[in-house]
Amino acid sequence: MKKIVKQQKLITEKVLNSLPSTFKEAAGILKHPYISPGGPYSTQLWDWDSYWVAYAALKAADKFELQEFKKEAGKYALGSLLNYFDHQGQDGSIPILLDPTDADWFDSKKSPDNNMAKPFIGQFALLLWENGLFPLDQLKESFYNISHFHECYENRYKDDKTGLFFWANDLGIGVDDDPAAWGRPVKSCASIFLNSFLYKDFLAAAVLADAIRRPDMAETYRQKSEALAESIRKYCYDKREKAYFSVDIQCRQNIYHHRCYGRLNSKLTPFWNCLQLKILSWNSLLPFWAGIGSADEMDAFVKENLVPGRLLSDYGVRSLSKDEPMYAPEVARGNPSNWLGGIWIIANFIAMETMKQYGFDKQAESIIDGNIKLLAEDLQANGCFHEYYSPETGLPVCGDNFLSWNALAVLY
Repeated sequence: MKKIVKQQKLITEKVLNSLPSTFKEAAGILKHPYISPGGPYSTQLWDWDSYWVAYAALKAADKFELQEFKKEAGKYALGSLLNYFDHQGQDGSIPILLDPTDADWFDSKKSPDNNMAKPFIGQFALLLWENGLFPLDQLKESFYNISHFHECYENRYKDDKTGLFFWANDLGIGVDDDPAAWGRPVKSCASIFLNSFLYKDFLAAAVLADAIRRPDMAETYRQKSEALAESIRKYCYDKREKAYFSVDIQCRQNIYHHRCYGRLNSKLTPFWNCLQLKILSWNSLLPFWAGIGSADEMDAFVKENLVPGRLLSDYGVRSLSKDEPMYAPEVARGNPSNWLGGIWIIANFIAMETMKQYGFDKQAESIIDGNIKLLAEDLQANGCFHEYYSPETGLPVCGDNFLSWNALAVLY
């Protein structure tokens, strides 16, 4: 226990000393100060990275009573969101990545055939509002940007048959080589990652609508969130595997014109709207974290899937289950991100929060201890954090001097 406390102190000191390095001043086309992930991404503004760094910074400021630091971090957090609004497309689309010289690195605004920012815009605004960092008049003006962003998701990426939302392609999806989406046909994957976070974004927008005294919009958002939750429960949960999965939405009736028999398959409309992609990963935890999964489902998931040899390792939660054929956590891939089993602190932070939320305190402590061990040993050996780690050895695999959501470790 004493060793863990000492290691936690080492991590906390490193994070608090390093967070200011992620705060960037306005530059080039970025007119507001912003937050970067650090390391090889030190000039860039990424969608969910900036949210989680801001989350870690603001929560740490409260935990350690650093009010001046909170004001400073809040300036860069708000600026990050405003930069995205500055470069929002006419249809409501928001870029995944901005930097001082390129306002839309993934061409998110160019075409619905490309992905756009992951659904953290509502959650980002709510984080700022709850911390007193988003003035009411400014929030009222920005609410249009938030709602227009969600409308774009509905217009571009909603599958009418299931009510689920899909990736346009496999670029910029956050979990870069998630086997449920990466290397598969375009517009085929209704990702459990995407849908769980969008559900949370709808809920955040409902709270913000109440804050600006728009009860009509708040009710609309609550209806949207519940409809999405029902779709996730209906199509993504598998009782046999005791887990939530992404689904393939390509199911359709194929009509063939045969030279003798005429139209074939005319009476064989598939009555199933999608097929589950039964690939066990940390993404399967997200509906529980979001509050969609039931307590009984969570109990079954932990007993069946959060075990050694599957998602659980000595250093925390694997990003992909060890018994999946795609498991290859120590290969430094070309993205260079690897989500094929490596230990990512963001996945583990969410897993830890989920364990506590459902009363699995022992499992939460195990995740915390494993994460602290690998991060502290990285600091002692290399003087920095890395992007992700081996679940077998705890050693870093790739991305030195990466901070980003690793800063969440101060909240353990």
